[in-house]
Amino acid sequence: MADTRYLQKRRQGWYFRMKIPTALRAHYGGKSQIIKSLRTSDLSKAQSLRWQMVADQKAEFEVLTGIRDWTPAQIEEKAEREFTEFLVQLNEDGVEEDELDIVRDVYVEKLRGREPLNDLDFAIARARIYACSARQAALDGKVYPKPTSFGRNTIDPVELVPYRELKQKKKKEGPLFREVAKRYLEETQRDPSARLTQQTIAQYQVVHRLFDEWAGRPTLEEVTRPQAAEFIEVVSTLDPYWGRSPKTKQRSFSEIMERFGNHEVGLSNRTLNRYSTGLSLVWKWADRRGIFEGKNPWEGLQRPEGQSRKTGKLPFIQEEVCTLLSQKPEVFPSEQDYPNTLLWVCWIAAFSGMRLNEICERKVSDLKQQDGIWCLEVTGAKTEAGDRLVPVHSTLLDLGLLEFARHHRQEYLFPCLLPGGPDQKRSWYLTRRFVEYRRSLGVTRIDNVTKKDRVNFHSFRRTVIQQFEHARLPQTEVAQVVGHERVGITYGTYNPDGLDIAALKEIIEVIKYPGLAALISAEKENTEAAE
Repeated sequence: MADTRYLQKRRQGWYFRMKIPTALRAHYGGKSQIIKSLRTSDLSKAQSLRWQMVADQKAEFEVLTGIRDWTPAQIEEKAEREFTEFLVQLNEDGVEEDELDIVRDVYVEKLRGREPLNDLDFAIARARIYACSARQAALDGKVYPKPTSFGRNTIDPVELVPYRELKQKKKKEGPLFREVAKRYLEETQRDPSARLTQQTIAQYQVVHRLFDEWAGRPTLEEVTRPQAAEFIEVVSTLDPYWGRSPKTKQRSFSEIMERFGNHEVGLSNRTLNRYSTGLSLVWKWADRRGIFEGKNPWEGLQRPEGQSRKTGKLPFIQEEVCTLLSQKPEVFPSEQDYPNTLLWVCWIAAFSGMRLNEICERKVSDLKQQDGIWCLEVTGAKTEAGDRLVPVHSTLLDLGLLEFARHHRQEYLFPCLLPGGPDQKRSWYLTRRFVEYRRSLGVTRIDNVTKKDRVNFHSFRRTVIQQFEHARLPQTEVAQVVGHERVGITYGTYNPDGLDIAALKEIIEVIKYPGLAALISAEKENTEAAE
């Protein structure tokens, strides 16, 4: 049977109908009910439209009975006026960007505070935050569209009923999500061998905060599957680069959606899956600790990533590698700088398949001989397999890598690299340098669907592994060179030490770029002449 609560069918279509409490009928001329046309003959549309009218009408009743001071419409009117007046004040006072951040933070903290704000104070705080955003847009020479709403949502987007009714109906006792999420992240850091990186922690903290604000500080038991799905749908419209700004941590959910929502491309399924995984892990941890009993609302929300072959990252082709390595690094530079370091790092990656940070973190002492073969020792990797000896390709020896390392006599192989980012990686700043360098040489492959570049620094590693595969080398041997776990039980169990260094050297020497032969030959002659 169709749900026709608060609805009445007449010849012309559907009407909203609601009884007026007896004590309030004098305010409505003695009428016993309110009847308004919904201007539709479609029942499903009428069912959706009624709830906003229910919320507005109940708010009006509450004003008349003294439960609240203002109706939602009155609050919107006051907040809109506050937005205009506060923006005028910011402009007249000439508030600049630094001051603007301080002013904005004051009202962001009010929204996040432990003490819940009444509806009017909430709307006023949001109006002032939006005014700060409008002032920032003016400073940047941009136009800031006037917000369409300032107050709290009065209708639940999933259940399509007034929030107050929904909360009264389903409010449950239990630990708050935000508190459990914090405990979960703290516990993951106790064991050094299993702890998450600071970058992953920061990513989880952001998505935890966004969900907590969006859902209204829920307990674990309050979060439903439809609500979880709705959150993922809402954030899917964000700009793929929304989190790049350092100011993101200070912005509220509504402000982030205002600035970065409704993007043409939106977030990839891979990113959305990372969000739902980061949230799901909180419920899984709570279940193991006996804090939560029930079904994990995030299970089954993973989106397909089946298009990765068509839109995923690719290896470089031979011509692209030759373009990127068309310039030789200096062996005896007068000073250690980023441009020359970048060239060395690219050459090492192309002839070893090492990861970017593995190269950047190497010390001069990591360049050593074993059984007469020069190697780079990789330590401090995420996995046991990642710690390994990588033989130095003969091309790098001909290029003068040993002479370069001996020349500067400093602790790190590339001493100009500064740590950066949440995990203080020495590759942090070089990453951007490589992107600029690669694009300046025209080495890009923009996907027509995602509009994203399908090659990056890791494409060197993909190219190397591709060469190993074309040479039909066994996976278990390749794994020992590139730092992957060896597949299968036999070799890993009965030969834990793996191949000797001479065998690994043979594998490394498979890497070849015919287009670089002349360049390398000339450099070998120059190096020998310098000696």
